[in-house]
Formats: sequence, structure tokens, C-alpha cells
Amino acid sequence: MSLDDRLQEVRSLTRSFKYAFHGVAYCVSNERNMRIHLVVTAYLLIFSLFYGLTATQYAVVALAIGMVLAAEAINTAVEVIVNMHTQHYDSLARIAKDIAAGAVLICTIFAVVIGCMIFLKPDKLKLIADFFATNLLCGILFLVSLPAAAVFIFSFPFKRNRRRFRGGR
Repeated sequence: MSLDDRLQEVRSLTRSFKYAFHGVAYCVSNERNMRIHLVVTAYLLIFSLFYGLTATQYAVVALAIGMVLAAEAINTAVEVIVNMHTQHYDSLARIAKDIAAGAVLICTIFAVVIGCMIFLKPDKLKLIADFFATNLLCGILFLVSLPAAAVFIFSFPFKRNRRRFRGGR
């Protein structure tokens, strides 16, 4: 394989990653539920520091998070494809969208069950509450983060025009 062929492969791989990042950015910019999942993920990872999780527990949490985020991205792709090919109400288009949304719901339910199994421990929840009560700055930062998270979820200012998106090949 020549040097030019190898460079072309690297460029192709780089473009593939670029398109993938465009897809993620599109989901975050246009899908409120993706932003909800990201906010929940951020809080979950921060609060996980209080639990002293094992590597296995972190792996299970990471898999659950990845499962939900990937399902949400696939749901977005299905919605975009269905919208692209239907101009008027179509019961099959609705069914396809509902099934994709149902897949996200199933993944989210399993992730919540996993989260409850790992994080629903009264002694740890009390430790977290005590930490924020006794560390005023951290408590204030947490309280300030709540409306900031709500603004991110509901008023995200960088929403892209769906028709003008130029990702992919």
C-alpha cells in the first residue's frame, strides 16, 4: 500500500469521525430528550463520586448511559428519515416513529432500574445532602446548576435548521 493510499485512508477516517460528530451535534441541538439524557448523565456522574463505585459498577453505568444515548440518536435518525420521505400524515410513518421512540423508552427504563439498583442507598443520599448543606459553595453551585440545566434543556439557543444540516456523505 502506497503512502498516498494510506493518507487517503486517514483522510477518509477523519471525515467519518467528523460526520459522526456532526450527527451528535445535530441530536444535541435539535432533540430536547437528548439534552435531558445529557443533563441526567452529568448529574449522575458527579453524584457517583460519593458512592465509591467499583470498576464493574462504573462499567454497568457507562453501558446504560451509552445504550440510552445511542437509542436516542437512532430514534432521531428514524424521525429524520421518515420526515424526509413523508409530506402528509402516514400511519406507517407514525408507527415507525412510535417504535423508535419506544426503543428509547425501553432503554431508559432499564437504565433507570440499573441506576436505582446502584444509587438508591439512603445512607449515601444522606451523605450527599449533608455534603451540600455543609459545603455552602458546592451547595450554591448545585442550586445554580439546576436552572442552567433547565435552560440548556428547554431553551438551547443553538438549534440548527433541520433542512440546512450538512452532515454525512
